[in-house]
Amino acid sequence: MAVAAMGGNGDLDLAAAARLLGDEQLVPLVADAFASSAPALLQQLRQSVLADDQTEVRRHLHRLTPTLALLASQDLQDQCERVFALWRAPRTAEREARSLALVDRLDALAREATQWVNRSDPAAP
Repeated sequence: MAVAAMGGNGDLDLAAAARLLGDEQLVPLVADAFASSAPALLQQLRQSVLADDQTEVRRHLHRLTPTLALLASQDLQDQCERVFALWRAPRTAEREARSLALVDRLDALAREATQWVNRSDPAAP
């Protein structure tokens, strides 16, 4: 599998993941693990945002950070950092809206990873 074939039109940056991991053979494993675990984590994150649970929001964002550092575009990583900072600071009116927008974008990233894993898996139907 060539790195050039890993590109996508969304936030999934598989070429960067291959560089960071040092072995492009590991990228499908990381992408698959993220695609499998992200939906439940993102649902919990969304619920924590809606409940205004600062501790849980920060915990969930912290859990996502290593994977995002590997798989996500720099722009998405930056958005995650900005939202994380909003949850460390005093509450603002924009915090919930920006947080939910991030969850939606992360959900799209998980779907993109799932699609890529399914396309790259020769055993997939």
